[in-house]
Amino acid sequence: MHGLTNARLARETGPTTMSLLTEEGHLSVKPYAFVPAVLNLPEIKRAQGSVSNVSSRSSHRGPGGGVDLTEGCMLTKSVKYTHQLSQFISAIHRGDPQPVEDVIGKLYIVPYDNFTLDDRCNLTYLESFVHTSLDVYGFIAFTASIATLDSLIQMVKSDNDRRQAEIDMWGTANRRFLDFSNSAFVNPEYELVALYPDHFLPNGSMLTIYRPKGGYINYVSSDRRLRRTTESSSPRLPPFHHESQERGPYPNRLNIFLVILNAEIKFRRYSQENQLNNFPALPQDILTLITRTIELADLIYWQPVPTEGSPGKAILDQGIANARRNPPRAARPDTRKTMERTLSEDAEMEDLGGTSASARAARGKWFDNATLEQRKAYMTMLTTAPDDDYNPALLEELKVNSACYSVLSINKWLTAIKQPGMPNFENASPDARQTDAVSEHASGSSPHDSTD
Repeated sequence: MHGLTNARLARETGPTTMSLLTEEGHLSVKPYAFVPAVLNLPEIKRAQGSVSNVSSRSSHRGPGGGVDLTEGCMLTKSVKYTHQLSQFISAIHRGDPQPVEDVIGKLYIVPYDNFTLDDRCNLTYLESFVHTSLDVYGFIAFTASIATLDSLIQMVKSDNDRRQAEIDMWGTANRRFLDFSNSAFVNPEYELVALYPDHFLPNGSMLTIYRPKGGYINYVSSDRRLRRTTESSSPRLPPFHHESQERGPYPNRLNIFLVILNAEIKFRRYSQENQLNNFPALPQDILTLITRTIELADLIYWQPVPTEGSPGKAILDQGIANARRNPPRAARPDTRKTMERTLSEDAEMEDLGGTSASARAARGKWFDNATLEQRKAYMTMLTTAPDDDYNPALLEELKVNSACYSVLSINKWLTAIKQPGMPNFENASPDARQTDAVSEHASGSSPHDSTD
């Protein structure tokens, strides 16, 4: 390399540094990642100047600090330096996380305020091939076991019923209050759903699950399930717990509701893909698991609307009528100020994907008043890209920021939605959409005490 001898190269770059030659012929140095002590393995000491700020132990940090590598892969329980620290909910193309974090905040499924995507409750380690199968190819999905799903569905539905009763009585409802001490939330049981088991483990490939006290069990793809052998009577991959219970207080542990929202998107996409492929049907018990997961996700996205004929609906209608008939003086038209405000708001509202405070407030107001299907479509749009199975009419009020979302994805979405067999949301009742006044409970303007 430009006449440098091996001995001189070693002296100038150090023996622990990877050396690369740039296009200009300059010698560049790529430092190694820091290697901490893990289990019974000692830290690897590096020569000065040869260590980067990248750590094999944790690359994301939230309020509770990083996730310890000794926790191991969520699925296989193995501990390796090459594991990928993964987010269950993430922003598309590493875009602005704020809109996604705001949605999670409005769903009240995290037991503290100011959630961020880098919080420990959204992070887990996965073996590289597991992460790729989950996040890149969609071969697999994580969800809760049937027992855990049943408990969580009962918990969320009970709180939804409470909120529905409140809005029917008062015209407004308190925000969601879930029981985060429930064992189904604190220590949930997980299941791996292999949507494409033969692609996940092709040609006899094995999934190795390590036991906490030593040893391991191999699983292979058989009759659309993962079993110990190819025999249909062989034991299946069982439900499992995640080692995040060792992280301490439950807010730091992996949040099962975030896992469910991730799974719902994957299951919906699988349902659509199933129309395009000719693969054998998944077993009925797996389809039941998928159905129950989607049911729980729908309950999470649900928002109360007053029932026709209820006292709350009458109170709400009267409040809207009074507001239109007697606007406060500050709200009465001023032509000059209205024109100035309109020009300013048009610039902000042209794209709800903006980062300004007014754009963020506009997104929040839109989400508060959106239907169930619109909320799900919006979350999918923020975290993955628009899906083909959502009609553009669902998001007609939401201007898409081409800087954040792929134009090709949008065009594909608009084209594919016209194909036969796609779900039809065009005839959704406009009454299912909430009025602006329904969300006024957030400002405390209702005669019934409420919080948001």
